[in-house]
Amino acid sequence: MDIVSIFALIILILSIFTLLVGVAAYLAFKIRQSRGKSVKVHGGSEAEPEAIFLKRYQPGGSAVDKRVE
Repeated sequence: MDIVSIFALIILILSIFTLLVGVAAYLAFKIRQSRGKSVKVHGGSEAEPEAIFLKRYQPGGSAVDKRVE
């Protein structure tokens, strides 16, 4: 086998593997989507989920509101 055949075989195998991973990801997405919205949000059943690590940015307001805590 010459080097071109080896590279062609490697590219073919990687392409098939990538296609299989994509199909598996799509199937996992469809299964997750069919289960419905059963995701639990931190803070209970509020209309808007509470931010755990970040603080919400609200434009406008005075300089006192923009202080660093």
